[in-house]
Amino acid sequence: MNLLEDAWIPVRAAGGTGDLRLLTYRELLCEPGTWQVSLPRDDLELACVQLLACLTQVMFLPVDDQTLRKWLAEPLSCKAFDAGIAPCLEWFDLDHPTQPFMQSRGVEAVDDTPIQKILVGLPEGNNHAFFNEVGEVRNLSGPIAAIALFNQASNSPSFGGGFKGSLRGGAPITTLVAGKTANLRELIWLNVLTLPRIQERLPRWTFDYKRDQPTWVKPIREGQTIRWNEIGLIRGLFWQPARVELVCAQVATPCDVLRGPSGTVYSAFRKEKFSFTIEGLWPHPHGAMVANTKHGLLEWKFASFTTSAPAWTLLSEFVVPRDVNAPDAKEGCVPAGPVTQAGEIRDGGLHLVVGGYRTKKALVTERRHELMSLAQGWNDDKGRLKQLVDIGKEARKVLYGKLYVVAVGKKGKGKRKELQGIGVPIHEIGEKLFYGRTESLIHEIFSNILTFKEWKVARADFADQLAGRCRTIFKELTDAYAMKPELIPVIAWSRRSLGTELAELKEGA
Repeated sequence: MNLLEDAWIPVRAAGGTGDLRLLTYRELLCEPGTWQVSLPRDDLELACVQLLACLTQVMFLPVDDQTLRKWLAEPLSCKAFDAGIAPCLEWFDLDHPTQPFMQSRGVEAVDDTPIQKILVGLPEGNNHAFFNEVGEVRNLSGPIAAIALFNQASNSPSFGGGFKGSLRGGAPITTLVAGKTANLRELIWLNVLTLPRIQERLPRWTFDYKRDQPTWVKPIREGQTIRWNEIGLIRGLFWQPARVELVCAQVATPCDVLRGPSGTVYSAFRKEKFSFTIEGLWPHPHGAMVANTKHGLLEWKFASFTTSAPAWTLLSEFVVPRDVNAPDAKEGCVPAGPVTQAGEIRDGGLHLVVGGYRTKKALVTERRHELMSLAQGWNDDKGRLKQLVDIGKEARKVLYGKLYVVAVGKKGKGKRKELQGIGVPIHEIGEKLFYGRTESLIHEIFSNILTFKEWKVARADFADQLAGRCRTIFKELTDAYAMKPELIPVIAWSRRSLGTELAELKEGA
């Protein structure tokens, strides 16, 4: 299966309600039609979109904004398509005899790994999940195998000890820009950067198919040390840090994901450890980079989900650049390339597709994929988005802190407790309730056009509504204990302190 010639893109028409079909890359870029990627897993859908954006980025890189706007507005000509794919035609063949897509020929492994392991987060061996079983997926078709290989290499933790992870770290957050409608072709072009913007991130990079080649065409050498600025655009977007090789099923069988006849099917893969070193951080365009100064040294990394907090808590990192070289700055941020580009070439709101994995070491504990919308005026921010995010995070902190005091008590002088606690971790429950009950409110304030037009009123109202939800949650979690005389003092003190700090939050607005 060749990604540039064969039908492999799983889509549905009519806003995602039509029949499932496999689309060719040529049909997607060159023919009219409104398509939407359709897969049973949100991470695979995002990976499919990202893979298509990477293909388009390296073969049809727009030289300027005018060219990008043209390709956003109308399909590519077949002549331009043929010219674009010609130099790369043999790079994206999943079954190529010597350089298969995202693979290495001749991988040596003691045992074959069941194909389910290539789907991030599904259990295999001792890695058991609650809703999935070992062996649930036994066979994958070419389209799903290609998407899964790309996702494993680009967006997920490594295979474990001795295996390298992606260029963006173990489990980076992918941030893409969506259009107003569910049009896959528009979605792809919105996440393709113009040449000047690529060169801002890769200052010395020039288009050269002979020098800039994927890792399966020009393999990484064992023990090689590679500086980040030696990695070109093509090599970086399609970086494969592991030596893997798909194993075909011995008998023809339907794909366990697409559920239908699907040509060549893979039942396992082989993986092999090898070592190399990357110096520095390659500036991948599909994620936000954040910097912190520790012990006088600047450390850059890609944003990732490290806690149970929802994606809105990182919105300012996703959207608002912060200059680490500014006076007294201890942190900085560079949003994903498509986000920055959208602010420069498009008026109106911004729709973000955000996805990633929350991990504990190499174990995936959670899949996170969200759509976030910002109203018109977001790119003339003046620090307002960060203020909104900070208000939300501070409200959570205040509620959590007061419930924690109710739970464990308030210390007095020495080892004696001034106020007895209830001994139940209601602060943890309160945090979950806060995130659950404020999610819609927070997304509404971000997407409401009045937020930026009537800033002072909107900000004060936002703080007031958050305070109301915090007071309600506090009351619900403490009322059951207020009947015990010995617990009344700690509840009363915490309630009064909660009201004071929430009032300060509103006054600050």
